[in-house]
Amino acid sequence: MTQPATAAPRPDAPPPGVTLAILGISSLTVMANATIAPALPGLRDHFGDTPGIETLAGLVVTLPSLFVVLTAGLFGILADRFDKRPLVMLSMLIYALGGASGLLAQTMGWMLAGRVALGLGVAGTMTLAQAYVGTLWHGSARDRFAGHQVAAMNFGGIIFMTAGGVMASINWRLPFVIYAVAIPIGIFAWFMLSRVPGRYTAEPRAVDAPAEDERFPWGAFFFVGPFAAILMITFYALPTRLPFLLAERGIGGPILTGLVLSTVTLMSIPGALLYGRIRRFVSPRSVVAFGMLTLGAGLLVISRAHSLPVTILGVALCGAPLGVMFPNFIALFMALVPPSMRGRASGLLTTAIFGGQFLSPLVSGPLVAAFGLSGGLMAVAVLPICAGLVAGLSSLREGRRSAAA
Repeated sequence: MTQPATAAPRPDAPPPGVTLAILGISSLTVMANATIAPALPGLRDHFGDTPGIETLAGLVVTLPSLFVVLTAGLFGILADRFDKRPLVMLSMLIYALGGASGLLAQTMGWMLAGRVALGLGVAGTMTLAQAYVGTLWHGSARDRFAGHQVAAMNFGGIIFMTAGGVMASINWRLPFVIYAVAIPIGIFAWFMLSRVPGRYTAEPRAVDAPAEDERFPWGAFFFVGPFAAILMITFYALPTRLPFLLAERGIGGPILTGLVLSTVTLMSIPGALLYGRIRRFVSPRSVVAFGMLTLGAGLLVISRAHSLPVTILGVALCGAPLGVMFPNFIALFMALVPPSMRGRASGLLTTAIFGGQFLSPLVSGPLVAAFGLSGGLMAVAVLPICAGLVAGLSSLREGRRSAAA
């Protein structure tokens, strides 16, 4: 008796080497911009004669995000049309060269040019990693892997942020060396990903989209995209403003700043690893509501803190929801995207995430100028709190519709 076409067998899990390669690539992405945050005070002092150095120092962290926004869609289109493996290797090389260029840059112009190149590398690595996730894992397996992927990102963040703080205490330029780790990871990925088909693998149509419906799920993106952007606008107020807030309160220093910022990623790892289980009991919209409200509460605590323990408590509150928010966005969106469009979907999601990163200093900067560092962070906290309330109302409405059905 023949099997119906819609009941095609699910592809086997990718080989362990492929899984490790994608996790390695992912560990370099989201925290790439913030790795050098502990070096910002030293960078600002070194280039102190440069006009507008306060704004330019913030752009050193967030400028890569603008070029992720401008090019992630292109990488997504390329991922849908060509073999992803050479694109990954090229992206990793650009990432390493652009990131490490700050070690030698003698002017702010060259410093910012290197950050532009880093943005191109991040656009490629993150978009292609998400495209591989959408291609190789399906259904609940994708939920679980998305959590593991975010845990890898956050684990990389702990290592890179802590190492950045230690290196910045020796010399503010040394944290730029960290970006060179993309070279060995890229070489490993080149060999491991040779075992993956170039475009996309077969997937049971019943899991995601029916064969006759190849439309792009714009409705899902217009829910996921704005919330992802708000998340990053809020979160990146920490690496761009917290080093100066700690210094203002007399509890700063590069090593301490790196350790405090690494608390964000440390606190996010449990939620990321447990995301697959959490999703059995909590709807995606409820996850967004909880995450936004907790993030806003964390910023409020930081804005009013005048001691290191209370500051760390606020940073921990900011970090805890990140572990579930990122895999939630990835799994929710990719489950609704047809296989042939997953590269473009990944590019759009990457654009939303890094668009929020780029906008962060443009949102927090005027607020800090108007209300000071503490007042500015308190004002920024209003954004995720309002977003959380909107998501909560959406979740309640969705629950009522489900109950009525």
